Amino acid sequence: MDFKKNTEDGIIGRSECDSIEIIDYDAQNYRAYHLKTADPHNLAGLSVIPEGGVRWINVDAQCDDGVLRTLGDEFHIHPLIIDNIPNRNQRPKIEEYKNFLYIVAKMIYYAGDSLVSEHMNFILGDRYVITFGETKGDVFGRIRSFLENESAHVRTSGPDYLMYLLLDAIVDGYFDVLETLSDKIDELEEQIMESNSQEHLLRIRDFKKTLLRLNRSIWPLRDVASLMGKESTELVRATTEPYLRDVYNHIVQAIDTTETYRELLSGLTDLHLSNTSNRLNEIMKVLTIISTIFIPLSFLAGVYGMNFKYMPELGLRWGYGAVWALMLAIAGAMVYYFKKKKWF
Repeated sequence: MDFKKNTEDGIIGRSECDSIEIIDYDAQNYRAYHLKTADPHNLAGLSVIPEGGVRWINVDAQCDDGVLRTLGDEFHIHPLIIDNIPNRNQRPKIEEYKNFLYIVAKMIYYAGDSLVSEHMNFILGDRYVITFGETKGDVFGRIRSFLENESAHVRTSGPDYLMYLLLDAIVDGYFDVLETLSDKIDELEEQIMESNSQEHLLRIRDFKKTLLRLNRSIWPLRDVASLMGKESTELVRATTEPYLRDVYNHIVQAIDTTETYRELLSGLTDLHLSNTSNRLNEIMKVLTIISTIFIPLSFLAGVYGMNFKYMPELGLRWGYGAVWALMLAIAGAMVYYFKKKKWF
């Protein structure tokens, strides 16, 4: 997985696009190049695709309205979709139009220690795929390698298969995040077993928030893959539907994994509280034993601390030492007894 620059609190620092990536391919030919976006007229003619070829247009940054509207006019994309592309609050979904499919998904990955959620828009046409990201870089490096390989299956397949690869890469990114979370949760479990700290509860809460964000992104994507894996649109060929159903199964697996991790975190919370309670009980046991030992000692000290004039032991030359010896003997006997009973 190709990581991007670090972000804070999972919020992507959007970058302006100065060019867009174009990849044209068919069974024999492959060409990758960039077009400058300073002049939107440079994008004219992108809808003219060679016969039998597929074009992948990757807008890998936040472009201005002029570039988006030029692409919209070029490929006859509904203006409402063009207006919604910059809106990162959309949930993953799929919408079918006359000549294309509009798909929204969330690309989730770790950048350093920060979890990043990047809003992605896809346009699937009969001979093209357009992807809209929010910042430079993506998780599609493996797909570019496939496209360069002349023997790769994608080179003889249509844009629907490329769309499958893009969705599959995003789902693989979810598993990368879950694997990282698994390592972090295992590490936290060991720390909880070794020591007890309020910081552990804070980390558990952060992990729960992360899993909640994942769930909100993964659940709706399940419907996207389910709809595309059925005979519901002419843009997805029957030969590609089994691959999309496989993506659906992976998404379900990712959902089950998030639920498992949430239950595990609930168990870690119980473990933390149990350790805290046990630690408190150990402290209370020690304090109780100390208090119990001092009860007879306090009694003796109280008796000989009274100010009566006639107390026979007060006149004894060795009375003070005898009382000390008696107190130490009592304390020693009680400690021996508690040890024998394994009370501490």
